[in-house]
Amino acid sequence: MIMAASEAVSGNPAPFTWVTAVSMAVFCAVLWLIVDYMRKHPRPSMWVWGLSILTFPLWIWGPGRDIGLINWFSWAKILSVLIPLTVVGAMRIAASEPERQGKVWTLLRNPRFLWFPYAILFLNITEATLRDAQIGNSWNAAVGLGLCLTIPYSPRFWEMTGRNAELVAYTTAAWNFLYTTWNLCFTFGGYPPQEEHFAASICILAVAEIYPLVKGRPELYIMARIYTLPVLMLCIGIYNFFPKVMPSDGWFNERVWLIWGGVNFALTVPYLFWHMWQLHSSKAFITFRRGPARAEFLERHGAEVQELIAMDRSLDAGVLAARERERAAATV
Repeated sequence: MIMAASEAVSGNPAPFTWVTAVSMAVFCAVLWLIVDYMRKHPRPSMWVWGLSILTFPLWIWGPGRDIGLINWFSWAKILSVLIPLTVVGAMRIAASEPERQGKVWTLLRNPRFLWFPYAILFLNITEATLRDAQIGNSWNAAVGLGLCLTIPYSPRFWEMTGRNAELVAYTTAAWNFLYTTWNLCFTFGGYPPQEEHFAASICILAVAEIYPLVKGRPELYIMARIYTLPVLMLCIGIYNFFPKVMPSDGWFNERVWLIWGGVNFALTVPYLFWHMWQLHSSKAFITFRRGPARAEFLERHGAEVQELIAMDRSLDAGVLAARERERAAATV
């Protein structure tokens, strides 16, 4: 049974006015500055989000309690964002300040601990996937499952790099796009009217998508995404002003929502096969990296990767059979 939370909205759709446009532009600018600052400053990236957890009482008794977090998903979402972000901040400090000694700091800078942000990303997508299934958009829920299956493995395609220990993940352009359209579709139908923030979601996803491209660093997509999301969640938790400054109530359309999920699924199926083939053929080492990151990787490891690709081809059953036939023909 379809029970999209947004279907409770009735009446004429909120008009897209100059106030909405300006508010979205200002919000995008603020998000951009936050992402850029957090990327360059590891310590604030831990303290800001760690201390923001102390706003918890405002979520319950604050002035926005009736227009903020009112369902289980939102409560789980904000906690599953802020707590891991604090840990990721500590990981960045450990990587950028190698002079820090001790078991905890050693553990945090261990490349294998990069499985932690991988697992948190997996968890966050799973939360939304379950919510999609619960409210009736099975197609979009299936896309969420596909996104979980195609997150590039850690630590092979994740690392802390540079002087500021930037968290980079070598996701493909297709994965980033599918994540963006899947998340927008979910937000379009996944929230009740008191929490509606579809216009704001467009902002946080647009900044996450555009920021890495402007910087010429596609691998920064996940980093930009993890620093835009908590801003949105905190605003909703403390006082949800989005319905007033950038209203999107009434935009929901059940038919569009379901078709959108179906289109997302149709795009995900071929990508899933392509992703698995890249891993199977060992080409993922190259194809998952883009721009300068690919050029730098090939300069350092190009020969080894070509050997891996050649080995994979030689172990393919069809290739082995063809070689056996060639050998047999040669001996006749």
